[in-house]
Amino acid sequence: MKKWILAVLGLITTVFSIALAVPTPANLTVGTQETYAYSPAVTTVTTQGGNITQINVTSVQVTDKWAGFYGHVSGSIVLADASGDYLYQWTIANINGGFVYAANTSVSNWTCANIVPVAGPSDTYLPSFLITGSDAYNYTFTTSESVSIPLGCPAQLVNYTTTNPGTFKTYALKAITDNALIWAGLINANQSSFNGGTADYQILAGVDSTTGTTTYYFYLELP
Repeated sequence: MKKWILAVLGLITTVFSIALAVPTPANLTVGTQETYAYSPAVTTVTTQGGNITQINVTSVQVTDKWAGFYGHVSGSIVLADASGDYLYQWTIANINGGFVYAANTSVSNWTCANIVPVAGPSDTYLPSFLITGSDAYNYTFTTSESVSIPLGCPAQLVNYTTTNPGTFKTYALKAITDNALIWAGLINANQSSFNGGTADYQILAGVDSTTGTTTYYFYLELP
């Protein structure tokens, strides 16, 4: 029986300290993972020979190709020694324009030449399960724009999608030397989230529908 996975995970609050002007591994506070258990009662129709009946049919199916992450972000810039003792700390008052990155493997190289856009549905970095079906990549990441990502890199044309209620963007990237897919959530502080609360980011990320699970590595880059 097919296993459906709802693309919604719990609240993730991220706190980090910048050591270099590149995305840094993020500390995570992970909330409850949830999925939509859609199970309406089965509808029946009784008929008999000679009858013709118009029946309009509708239902909801939960995707097994995508997962979701959302939450709040905070951070600081520090001057510290090898033991992590702060000589000075700067609070980042405006986090808008930064990115939360979810990568399907560890990323060691954040140089501009290494982090490049996913080149559409034919990109070899996309696994086969993301290029078929009504919820495939090409039906999801349907818009592109020129954006500097990672921050400070030359602007490049990157495919993105928005998540409900349309306030948050997810960009599709890949890291060449690390052979990684990266889903980058643009930070937009304290906006209405999909579930009626507030969030600083929402990310739509592909998951392996053949195994049902994917491990993601999180990085944070603030302006």
